[in-house]
Amino acid sequence: MMMRNFRKTICIIIVFLMILHILPVTASSERDDASKTYLKVGVTAALVVGAVVAIRSTVVNSKAGRHYQQGDLYAAEGRWDLAVQSYTEALRIKPKYKDVAVKLETAKLQAEKMFLQKGDDARRQEKLEEAEQFYQHALGYVPTSTQTRKKLADLSQELVAVYYRRGLSYETVNRWDEALSEYEKAYLLDPHYLEVATRYQMARTRVKGNLPLKTVLFFINKTSTPGVEEHLARELQTQMGVQARGAYVMLDYGKVGTILTEQAEALSKTLDQALAMDIGRLLGVDEVIIGEFSSIETKNRIKIKVSAQVLKVPSGQISKEVKPFSYTFSKKVDSSNWWLEIPQLAEDLAKRINK
Repeated sequence: MMMRNFRKTICIIIVFLMILHILPVTASSERDDASKTYLKVGVTAALVVGAVVAIRSTVVNSKAGRHYQQGDLYAAEGRWDLAVQSYTEALRIKPKYKDVAVKLETAKLQAEKMFLQKGDDARRQEKLEEAEQFYQHALGYVPTSTQTRKKLADLSQELVAVYYRRGLSYETVNRWDEALSEYEKAYLLDPHYLEVATRYQMARTRVKGNLPLKTVLFFINKTSTPGVEEHLARELQTQMGVQARGAYVMLDYGKVGTILTEQAEALSKTLDQALAMDIGRLLGVDEVIIGEFSSIETKNRIKIKVSAQVLKVPSGQISKEVKPFSYTFSKKVDSSNWWLEIPQLAEDLAKRINK
């Protein structure tokens, strides 16, 4: 169809050019001759421009059409990933070509479904890493898919156990490079899984030299809302691990919680560095993080003042001090639910500690 239109356009242009060249010149004056010449040149130029535009349009349509048709073929064969590629290229060449945009979205949904099925099949065969790759492919086609994200979240818990067991196996035969690789993968997925944080630290020490082992101990809560201090400590522990970037390792907070429960009566309303040193020695860490926070009176927004210290064990020397700073919570937060924004506060505090 496109080629027929192209040929028709060229034929019309040729006919017009022939008519122009056989027009009789009957004017008696040079001015008339010049006018007819200008007319011929103008019409010829317009036709040439029109021809160029028509040719370009035909070429663009032809290229888009080829990719569009290839996409249809791939779709008919159920090769949805390739169909997405072809439709994407057709859309790039000519965004309004037929219904290519609609077909592209359909192909993406089908590609997601295809890779989810492959992931499920691999998972049933206990090929968990292969399943993760398929699920990641599926997410690439539909990034907002809650179904795919849930499958990845569920799978990550299975992978943590697999990586951890592999690490233990390698550790048993002193293959520390492989043990470190497996422990690191498990640690990045879930730093609180069993003893993965401690074993990850040990493996790093064997392979790359000693790295400091840190932990968040406690925060003194001087507000009227009890229980927030433990929430902040746990969230800060997580954020410190996320921001470590290989400079240190965070101890599993489960061990910290056990020790703190035993020392609960000793925790007072003031920062006790001596107690922090005692707990740090019990945990076998190199540095501990302690701090305190209190509320600031404001009319419309909840605001608290936070400070923190990083102490070396067993000397008690302050290696990093975060001076008191104020943190203002969002407008949607009130006195009954301000603890919901603790993760954002912990992220901010971790950045200040690591600065």
